[in-house]
Amino acid sequence: MRIQRLHLERFGHFTDQEFDFGNGGDRPDFHIIYGPNEAGKTTTMEAALRLFYGFPLREAYAFKHQRNNLQVSATFDIEGAARRFTRLPKRIGSLVDETGTALPEAALSAHLAGLSEGDYRQLLCLDDETIERGGEEIANAQGDIGRLLFSAAAGVADLSGVLDGVRDEANSIWKKRGRTTRIAELKHALADVEKEIREKDVTAGAWKGLKKALTQAQEYEQAARKSRDVLNISKAQIAGQQRALPLMAEISTLEKSTATYSEYPDQLDFDPERLIELRTDHGTASQNIERLTMEITALKNELDEITLDKEQLELAVQLDALHDLSVRNRSAQLDLQRRQVEKDVAEEAMSSAALDLGVSPKADLQDLVLSQADISKLETAKEELRDAIASVANESREVADLKKKLEAAGDAVETNTGDTDDSPSISDVLVRFDVDRLAPAHAAALQAIGAAKTKARKALSALTFGTVVFEDVPTGVSSMIQAQSWAAEHEKISQTIHNTIDKRDNHQEDLATRIAQGKVLTAGGAVVTDAETEVLLTAREDLWAEHQAALESQTASAFYEAMQKHDKAMDARVTHASELGQLRQIEQAEVEAQIRLEQADKRLEVLDKELTALDAAVGAAARQAGLTSTITSAEWLDWVARNSTATEDAQALFAAREEHQPILDRAEDLRAELSRLLTFEATDVASALTVARQVAEGERKQSENEARAQETLQQAKRNLRKREERHQAALSVEAEARNAWYTLILEMLGDRIAPENLQASLEPLRELREHAKTRASAAQRVASMKVDQERFAEEVAALAKAYNLETLETAAETFSALKTLSDRARSAHEAVEKLTGDIKEAEARKSKNSEKLREIKQAIEAIASGFPYSTSLTEIDELRTVVKRAQQVIEERAALVKLQRTVVSELGVNDIKAAREEMAALSLTDLEAAFENSKSDLERAEEELTQAIEIRVAAEQGVAQVTGDADIATLVEQKATLELQLEDSALEHLELSLGHYLASNSIRRYRDSHRSGMMTATERCFASLTQGAYPSLITQVDKDAEVLLAVDCTGASKRAAEMSKGTRFQLYLALRAAAHEQLVAQGTRLPFFCDDIFETFDEDRTSAACRVMETIGSRGQAIYLTHHRHVVDIAMKVCDTPPVIHEI
Repeated sequence: MRIQRLHLERFGHFTDQEFDFGNGGDRPDFHIIYGPNEAGKTTTMEAALRLFYGFPLREAYAFKHQRNNLQVSATFDIEGAARRFTRLPKRIGSLVDETGTALPEAALSAHLAGLSEGDYRQLLCLDDETIERGGEEIANAQGDIGRLLFSAAAGVADLSGVLDGVRDEANSIWKKRGRTTRIAELKHALADVEKEIREKDVTAGAWKGLKKALTQAQEYEQAARKSRDVLNISKAQIAGQQRALPLMAEISTLEKSTATYSEYPDQLDFDPERLIELRTDHGTASQNIERLTMEITALKNELDEITLDKEQLELAVQLDALHDLSVRNRSAQLDLQRRQVEKDVAEEAMSSAALDLGVSPKADLQDLVLSQADISKLETAKEELRDAIASVANESREVADLKKKLEAAGDAVETNTGDTDDSPSISDVLVRFDVDRLAPAHAAALQAIGAAKTKARKALSALTFGTVVFEDVPTGVSSMIQAQSWAAEHEKISQTIHNTIDKRDNHQEDLATRIAQGKVLTAGGAVVTDAETEVLLTAREDLWAEHQAALESQTASAFYEAMQKHDKAMDARVTHASELGQLRQIEQAEVEAQIRLEQADKRLEVLDKELTALDAAVGAAARQAGLTSTITSAEWLDWVARNSTATEDAQALFAAREEHQPILDRAEDLRAELSRLLTFEATDVASALTVARQVAEGERKQSENEARAQETLQQAKRNLRKREERHQAALSVEAEARNAWYTLILEMLGDRIAPENLQASLEPLRELREHAKTRASAAQRVASMKVDQERFAEEVAALAKAYNLETLETAAETFSALKTLSDRARSAHEAVEKLTGDIKEAEARKSKNSEKLREIKQAIEAIASGFPYSTSLTEIDELRTVVKRAQQVIEERAALVKLQRTVVSELGVNDIKAAREEMAALSLTDLEAAFENSKSDLERAEEELTQAIEIRVAAEQGVAQVTGDADIATLVEQKATLELQLEDSALEHLELSLGHYLASNSIRRYRDSHRSGMMTATERCFASLTQGAYPSLITQVDKDAEVLLAVDCTGASKRAAEMSKGTRFQLYLALRAAAHEQLVAQGTRLPFFCDDIFETFDEDRTSAACRVMETIGSRGQAIYLTHHRHVVDIAMKVCDTPPVIHEI
C-alpha cells in the first residue's frame, strides 16, 4: 500500500494542504518534504498516522482548528486500485469514503499488516530521537548480534535497557547469597517472628482460678454500678424538681397575661411588614392621582390652541412623488457642464491616438474603433510573431554553443585517451583474489591467531611460581581430579585438626574447672571426702583389732578416739550430703575430662602424620612438574588448573594456525603478486593493499574519465543534430507568423493603417476604443440631464399654481418653498397626534392609581377581619397598633407552651396538671436538703464502684499475663502473612526470570534464523553508508553471546561499542534498512517515514544515507522530512533517480 495523495483539510496549522506523491511507477518511490522550521513536516507525518489509526481524545495538533473540526484524507494505491479514505474525529464512524459513507475500521486496517499505531511508529517511523536511542542501544548491547538484529527488526531502540531492567528487578527479589533482596528480608523477618512465638508461647496451668476471681470481681462491679445508678436517678429527679419550681411561677404569670386577649388569633396569616408597604403605596397613589389630574388639564388646553389645514397635508404626498425627479434635477445642475467637458476631451484624445497610428484626425475615427475580440486577435498574432523571432535567435545561439561544446568534447577525448597495455592491472589482481572478502578474512585470521597467541602467552605466564618461569607448557603434571582430591583431603584434615584442637582446649578448660570446684568444696574441711572416710575407717578397724587382742585401757582409749573421729566424719558427711554429692560428680567429671584430653592429644598426633604425608605427596608431584618451592595443596590445585588452561590455550593456538593457514597463504600470494606490479616491495599484506587500492582507484577514475569523455562527445553530436533541426523549424514558424500578422491587419483595418505602425504596440488601438466609449457615454448623459430638468420645471410650476404660491426664479427654489409649506402642515398634524396620545396615557395612569387605592382598602379590611371589633379598624395606623399587640400575645403564648413542656420534661409527668399536683406540697428548702443527702449517698456509691473496678482490672491483668492469646495469635497471623509474601515473591521472581530467559532465548532463535539475510543486507548498507570505510561485518563468539565486529578497509576489526557516535548511528540506520528489506520480503509494503535523521551527518554520510533512502524507495514508498536545504541538494545530486521534492 502506498499514498498517492495526502490531503490535510484541517490539521495542525494546515488548511487544505495537499501532497501529490504520484502513481509510483518503475522509478524509486523516494520523496522529500522540505520546509523551514515550524513549517509542519512532523505534522505531516502525524497526520498520516491519524489517518491510519484515528485521532486521540487529547489531540496535540488541535491548536488552530478545534478537535471536532479536524479532517485528514488520502488516496491510496492498494494492489493497483485507487481508494480514498477520510478520517474524522468521531468515536463511531470516523472512517468514511469519498462519498461520506461510514466504513468499518477493517477497510483500512486490513492493509496495515496487523500493525498497531505503536508498532508502526517503531518499525516504519524514524526520527533523530529514535536513531540516537538506537545508537545508545548498540553501545548498551555490547555488540550482541542477537539483540541488535531483534532491536532493529522490532523497532525497539532500548531493548538492552528493557532486558537489563527485567533482570535487575528479578535480582532485587532474589539472588543467590544475596542479603538485601526482598526474599532474604522476608526470610529474616519470618525467623524473627518464629523466635518470638517460641519465647512467648507458655502453658495455662493456673489460669482457671484467675478466671473465677475475674468473674466474681465483675459481679461485684455490676452490683456497685447498679446501686450508683439508682442514686443518680434520685439525684436527677430532685434536681429536676429544683429547676421546675421557679418555672411554675412564670407559667402562672403568663397564663394571667394571655387570658385578657383570648379572642386574638393564635398566629398571624400575614406579614406585619405588609401594613407598612400598604401605607406607603396609599400615599404614593394619592399623590399620583392629584399630579395626573393637573397634567391632563394642561395638555387639553395646549391641544385647543393648534389649527389644522387638511389641503396642505395632501401637498406632502405630491412633493414626495417628485422627490426622485428633484434629486436628478439637482444632480444635473452640478454635473451637466462636467459631462460636456468630458465629451470634448474624449474627442481630442481620439484625434491624438489617430495621429499615433499615422491617420489624419479629419478622417472618420469611428471606423478605426475595433472590438475587444479583434484587438485580442491582433495581440495574439503579434505575440506569436515576436516569439517566433525570439525562438529563431535563441536557436541560433544554441547551435553556436553546441558547436563549441562538440569541439571541446573532441579535445577531451584526445586528452583522456592513454596508451593501452595488455599486462594485467592492479584492479584485475584485486578482483581475481576477491580482496573485499580476502582482506577482512585475512584480518580476522591475524586477529584470531594473535588473540590465541596472546591468550596462550598469558596462560603460560600465569604458571610462574616463585622463581620458576616456564618457556613451554609442562608435561607429566598430575590430573585435575588428583589435585582436587589432595586439596579436599588437605582441607578435611586441616578442618579436623582445627576442630580437635578446639575440643582439646575445651577439655583442658573443663578439667581445670572441675579441679578448682573440688578445691572450693573441700577448702574449709566441712566436707569429708570418701578417701578421708576410708582412712578413718581403716584406722578404727585396726585399733579395734588391737583392743580385742590386748583388752587394755590404752587400746580401748585409742579405739575410742578413732571411733569418735570416724563418727564425726560420718556426721559431717550426713550434714553435707548435698555438697558431698556435688563433690562426687565433680570428681567423676574430672576423670572424664582427663580421659578426653588424652584422647584428643593422640588424635592430633595421628592427624599431623596424615597431613605430613599428604604434603609430601603434593611436593613430589610439584617437583616432578618442575616446581622447586614448597607448595600447598590449594596452591597446587590452582596451579594445575592454570596448567590445564595453558594446555588448552596452546592447543587452541595450534588449531587457529591450522584453520587460518589457507587464508594466510592466499594473502601471501596476493602480496607477492602486488609487489611484482607495484614500484616497491611490500612487507605485509595491509600496506600492499593500501597502495594497491589507491592505484586501482586511479585506474578506475582514468577508465571512467575516458568513458565519460566518449559519452560527452556522442551526446554533443546528438544535441547539435537535434538543435539544428529545431533551428530550421523555428525559421518556418517565423515565416508563417509574419504572414498571419499582415493578413489579419488587412482584414480588420484595410489599408488605413500600415502594419509597421502596429508592430511596436497595439496600445493606440486600445486607447482609441476606450476614448470612443467615453465620448458616447458622456453624450448620452448630457441628453438625459436636459430632459430631467425640463420635466421638473413643468411639474413644480403646476403645483405652485394649484396652491396659490408665486413661482420663483428657478424650479428648485419654487420646490423648496412648497416643501416648507408642506413641512409646516405636517408638524402641526404630528403635534396634535402627540398631545392626544399623552392625554390618553395620563388618564390611563390615573385610572390605574385609583384602582390601586381600592385594592389597598380591600387589603386593610381583610387583615382587620381576623381581630375583634374589625369594623372599627379602618385606619392603617390603628390596625398596626392592634397587630403589634397580637404579636406580643402570640410570643407569650409560645413561651407559656415552652415552659409547660420544660416542666413536664423535668418532672417526667404526662401533663401540666400532674406537674402542679406533684409540686404543690414541695418547697425549695425541702428540695435542697434532699439533694444534699442524695449527693452524700452518691459519693459513697462512687467510691465502692471505684474499688470494684480496681479489683476487676487487677483480675483481668492477671488473666491477660497468663494467657497471652492475643499476642500469639497476632504473631501467628504475621507468620502466615510473611509466608504468603514469600510465596508471592518467589512466583514473581520465577515469572521475571522465566520471561527474561524466554526473551533472551527468542532473541537467540531470531538471531539464528535471520542472521544470514539481515547480516548480508546490513553489511551491504553499512558499507555504502561508510563509503567503503567498513566493507564487511563479521561475528565472534564471546561467552554465551555472539558479538558483531566491523572490519575496516585495512582489515582491522572493531566492536560496535568502540565506534564513534555518528558511525553507530549509521550502523543502526543500516540495521533498520535491513529490517525494512526483511519486512518487504514478508509481503508488507507500507510508507516509510524519516524525520530529519541526518542532522549529525556530514556531507559524505548524508550522500550515502540519501542513496540508502533511494534503495528503500525502490522497495516501497520512502518519505523523508527535512528543513535542511543542503540535504535536498545532495539527494538531487547523488541519487541515480532524483527524488520528488515537495516544498511547504
